[in-house]
Amino acid sequence: MNESVTLLLLRHLFPHWSITLDGDVWRASGRMLISSSHLEGLLDLLHVADPAAVERAAGLLEEA
Repeated sequence: MNESVTLLLLRHLFPHWSITLDGDVWRASGRMLISSSHLEGLLDLLHVADPAAVERAAGLLEEA
């Protein structure tokens, strides 16, 4: 998936987080600032930081 499409999807799925891609670093700021050099790492950190948001996102994806 294209990085700009991925950003749009993540911003839709996690509306309480500000998610950006700065160079090669994925960042999300919300209750805290998290970052990872890989998208998968960012998603893992989001799950730890805000498990309820991940559950909501998974529910939205299941509905689609």
